[in-house]
Amino acid sequence: MRLVIASLVVSLVGLAACGADSSPPGPDAASAPPGTPGYTPLVSGNWSLPASTESYRCVRLTAAADMWVTAIHPIAPQGTHHTVLMLGPPDAPDGDVECDSSLVKPAIYASGVGTDALVLPSGVAIKIAAGQQLLLNLHLFNASDATLTGASGIEVKTAEAASVVHEAGAMLAGKDAGLVVKPGMTVQTGACTLPAGTTVFAMAPHMHLLGVHMKVTFQAAAPQVIYDKDYTFEGQRYETLGAALTSGGTDQLVVDCTYMNPSGTTVRFGEHTTQEMCYALALVYPAPVRKGACDF
Repeated sequence: MRLVIASLVVSLVGLAACGADSSPPGPDAASAPPGTPGYTPLVSGNWSLPASTESYRCVRLTAAADMWVTAIHPIAPQGTHHTVLMLGPPDAPDGDVECDSSLVKPAIYASGVGTDALVLPSGVAIKIAAGQQLLLNLHLFNASDATLTGASGIEVKTAEAASVVHEAGAMLAGKDAGLVVKPGMTVQTGACTLPAGTTVFAMAPHMHLLGVHMKVTFQAAAPQVIYDKDYTFEGQRYETLGAALTSGGTDQLVVDCTYMNPSGTTVRFGEHTTQEMCYALALVYPAPVRKGACDF
């Protein structure tokens, strides 16, 4: 499999000041996925995957200029299981390599099958600083009986720095260790204590093929259910909360994942699509600064 890195936007000033018509040039047509009107390619790769196989690929790209991302759109053709976009100091040469699912930098965004565009609230942006290195982790899975080829990546909209009040990032809440999906209908629950001052403003579910429902509760003095919907693997979409919620330091995100397992075999936690996960992908501000129990 071969991935070709798409070029990073070079000038935030030109993009923000002059609008879409003056966006700096992106990658050439041979190396980039088709663009969405109003969005600019950030990082992406072309790939080819034989039938009935899966793989992880990591694409690293160092930012040439500061930018403040206000909307994100994943480009995920058939064969893209999920993507995680991470950001931090350079830790390896820019380029693409085979890798695993390890999340070696703080994540700023993640998407699954069916994830559509996420527009951040007014005044909220994800900052990418010049000299920081983007790391796009692609989980590719071809369940068909023919070779799949595609281009998977991330494209964005940006704003001027002066318009940004809060810098955002991603957190992960749910259950991995001890996740057991027995035959029939079962519910697995995980919890994550939010650092004081963390404001949650958007949420997306992530399970695999056996997931049928997810409920997420902001567990505080007055608990609030902030997500409660049936789940399909093909519909892992972000939703902006009606009202952002800020943790006092002991508040939790409690995630209830419901599964329907029609087989006679117990399924456990794992990266493979035929295994299971129980995660709520939360967008928060300020951006998390660590990787731990609640973070990618």
